[in-house]
Amino acid sequence: MSIRVLLSSKHKVVSEGIAAVLRTHPDIHLVGMADTDATTQALCAESDPDVLLIGMHANGQQDLSLMQKIAQQPISPHMVAFSGDTDRHSVIEILDAGAKGYVSTTSSIDELMLAIRSVALGRVYLCQTAASEMMASVRNFRSGQGAGKNHLGNREEQVLRLIADGFSSKEIARNLQIAPSTVEVHRRNIMRKVGLHKVADLTRYAIRNQMVSV
Repeated sequence: MSIRVLLSSKHKVVSEGIAAVLRTHPDIHLVGMADTDATTQALCAESDPDVLLIGMHANGQQDLSLMQKIAQQPISPHMVAFSGDTDRHSVIEILDAGAKGYVSTTSSIDELMLAIRSVALGRVYLCQTAASEMMASVRNFRSGQGAGKNHLGNREEQVLRLIADGFSSKEIARNLQIAPSTVEVHRRNIMRKVGLHKVADLTRYAIRNQMVSV
């Protein structure tokens, strides 16, 4: 089954170039192109895409607002954002707005395709450039500059990382060689300790605290 992709970008030259590449992949079905917020929202409702590929521009707050509106819909597509900003703060803002994937405009088209396919499966994807920025924060965190995860046990941290990477309880159980019921216990304990109850919120928590696998 092909992945239905809606492309939203105010830069027509960029979007036409990306669209031309998307059309060469047999597992991708480009269902539409939008260059305004209103058109993007209308096509999301009409074409029911699996993935919304959205370009971030100079006025990033407007694009973040658009993603937030789409993410709040009862049925919304997985979102991949592409932008020139790769600093940790910008990436977290984009993920907080509802995106599951982030790709820098300096990334290769192969990374963009990998991001689309990954988020279509419900997983989080960060391009190599953004991942490097996040890893720099991880190194600082491990040097004692962060404290967000101190109240989670080692196994709970492992489970949270895998949840953030999009794995189901059964997949986590196989990965860690524990019973699915044990994974559920860890999941409940994690949610209780961090005060969050949705997978998307746990994913953002893990990224904020440099715990997500990148």
